[in-house]
Amino acid sequence: MIAPYHRACVDRLKTTHPRIVYVGAAANDSSVFAAMVSALVFGRGAKVVNLKLSRRNVATSAIRAELADAELVFFTGGDVARGMELIDERALAPYLRQLAAEGKAMEGISAGAILLGRSWVRFPDDDDARAERFPCLGIVPGSFDTHAESDDWAELRVLARLAGSSGEDTVYGIPGGGCARWSGGKLAALGKPLVRFRCADPPLRLADRLPEVIASRPRSPAVRSR
Repeated sequence: MIAPYHRACVDRLKTTHPRIVYVGAAANDSSVFAAMVSALVFGRGAKVVNLKLSRRNVATSAIRAELADAELVFFTGGDVARGMELIDERALAPYLRQLAAEGKAMEGISAGAILLGRSWVRFPDDDDARAERFPCLGIVPGSFDTHAESDDWAELRVLARLAGSSGEDTVYGIPGGGCARWSGGKLAALGKPLVRFRCADPPLRLADRLPEVIASRPRSPAVRSR
């Protein structure tokens, strides 16, 4: 069985069985986590290449070649900061942005969805007062959190406060069971409305929802949550 949000992404490609390159950086390249995600998300028969950025015996040129050949690049969940650390160690961020600009389909769950956005926040020594914002891939022109309803989007609120000083106007929360798509220059909610916070101090929560529509561009980057 294919996860519905993954089906929504695959349906926009020209093949029903795309070649998927799985980027497990946020999960520290865990093979166990990769097998679990593959079973729960991709379904049987999926053509998946597990791209382990932490493997030093694999050249960066070979990694770039795999990404170029992918029909869909998938970013898994885990830890956002670790994901960006491994991506930056390979200097892959500019190349991933280039592929996205050329129309490469991209998908992420949980931390993977956050990675596709502009930025996220870290808390040195778990101290809210020392919170700092750091850049993500910026493939989608917005910053996100995922499935954080239980704490009323506490980390997203911190990000909203910090992002306001850098020119961002609004940050977005993707609720559990929902997803979002960036396509044709538009951000659309699927399944559930996105939570939106105006970047201010303190952040202002916006009640209005994004429309549940999908623009027509066939091979566009996507952001998704579990």
